Amino acid sequence: MTDFFTSIDLGTSKVCAIIAGKDKNGQVQIIGMGKSDCNGIKKGVVVDIESTTKGVINAVEQAENMADVTVTEAYINIPGGYSRIVSNKGMIAVSGDDNEISLEDIERVITSATIISVPQDQRIIDVIPNQYIVDGYDEIKDPTGMVGTRLEVEADIVTASVTTTQNLIKSINKAGIDVVGIFMEPLATANSVLTDDEKELGVLLIDIGAGTSDISIFKKNRLIYSNILLVGGNHITNDLSIGLRIPFKQSEEIKRRYGAVEYTEDNNDNVIEINPIGLNKEIKVSKYQLSEIIEARVGEVFELIDKELHKNKLKKQLLAGAVITGGGVSYLKGIEKLAGLRLGLPVRIGKPNELVANEPIYSTAVGIINYVYKRKFKYYIEYSNTEAIKSNYRSKTKNNNKLTSLVKKVWKEYF
Repeated sequence: MTDFFTSIDLGTSKVCAIIAGKDKNGQVQIIGMGKSDCNGIKKGVVVDIESTTKGVINAVEQAENMADVTVTEAYINIPGGYSRIVSNKGMIAVSGDDNEISLEDIERVITSATIISVPQDQRIIDVIPNQYIVDGYDEIKDPTGMVGTRLEVEADIVTASVTTTQNLIKSINKAGIDVVGIFMEPLATANSVLTDDEKELGVLLIDIGAGTSDISIFKKNRLIYSNILLVGGNHITNDLSIGLRIPFKQSEEIKRRYGAVEYTEDNNDNVIEINPIGLNKEIKVSKYQLSEIIEARVGEVFELIDKELHKNKLKKQLLAGAVITGGGVSYLKGIEKLAGLRLGLPVRIGKPNELVANEPIYSTAVGIINYVYKRKFKYYIEYSNTEAIKSNYRSKTKNNNKLTSLVKKVWKEYF
């Protein structure tokens, strides 16, 4: 397959990669997937480029082997807490003699919308047209081919931390891969786990990772709120490690295998054996004890989220309830019930609607794919990548590029 594109989701504990192309009906089709442990990102920020690069390489090579292709470029994500959205308008006079609106006109009007004051520590990473207006007629989704003299656009301009994006790009470049787009994580994830009706009515998206939890609210098909809480699955693992006096790695294995946030007879009747540090013998721990430790921390996460909702007076916006997605925490037995009780909302687990990559852990990677694919004509920011480095792990060479202007406006038709 020659026409394909790749997404890479970089998280605190893992890297996920998805390769997708188009089937004979022109629909997006996942042809490769991979995931790898990653220790180079903490709280959504790269702290070790080499470790992050290794995670990228492992995940991408798994996807490449499955798809039988070679990846040279990819789209990536940045946590919502490190991104900002600014709404702005742009306006131009239609250029053609026949007043027919062309792609060039659309490019110019979107460019005019990006003329905003951006702090020095921020960079524009994405532009999202919400509606076009032709000679005063609004709510137009695609004005291409229409006739008019004046074209306007109302758009959301997404910016992100320069330092954060530079280190993400460098980590990908060292794997022999160019970054061709960076997208705000909740915007991408929403495209794989939320329905159009949920985004229209008002829904809370909770993406619980290892080190952080992203909370986002969609209303009338727009992202209206995004924040990041510095608590995630690793805090649960750490609680188990301290409470049971066992190594962190063993705690993580126990959480994944036996994790639950509700008590049942099954929890009480069954026990597991552990080897506490400092003891020379195994002891038995009931699953009920495990669920008590886990429930305390998970309940705290939802209480923090509920406080944010009340503080910002957002609770009444959530007519469609809440959707939980992400890594290991979303797999915990009983988490929907606990979240519903603490938040006072209907709650469901969000999974990608894909036959291949249908686990919550792939939500963001699949979401990036959908985000790119749905925007057939996509105005995006192309990144000049750092000097290409021949990776020690991947035998690929790439053209050297200099990190010059970090933003270049490009109009592109996918595929």
